[in-house]
Amino acid sequence: MSENSAQSPRELVEQLYHLLTAPSVDIFVGHLAPDVVFEIPFAVPDLPERMQGREAVREHLATRWSRMHEIQIHGVYPTIHATTDPEVFVVENEIDATRGGERSRNRTSVAVLRIRDGKVVEFRDYMNTARYVRAS
Repeated sequence: MSENSAQSPRELVEQLYHLLTAPSVDIFVGHLAPDVVFEIPFAVPDLPERMQGREAVREHLATRWSRMHEIQIHGVYPTIHATTDPEVFVVENEIDATRGGERSRNRTSVAVLRIRDGKVVEFRDYMNTARYVRAS
């Protein structure tokens, strides 16, 4: 769908995770609200724990994703859980990837997303940042 507001909040979450199979920073951040709060609570040193605003997230992802050229992503498999709050979703994400010639499929993160008016307004990613840094 070309218009985010035409999607249900769940469809938007599904699309965000589908986009990770061939990451495009511009397309991904296009689904974020201008004042989005993006948090990585368990960030390692040199990774921000909190970013405020779409442009801050764009800059962060552009830097991180540009270093991921050694990883081949075969599939992204999110399990999306609705909550009692219709804006909030919990996502258990598993990625099938090859890194350093070794293929693995591991649950790599759990995220909590808040969708409002067709955009992501909060994204908390509880990823294993130590593994993420080693991969980049």
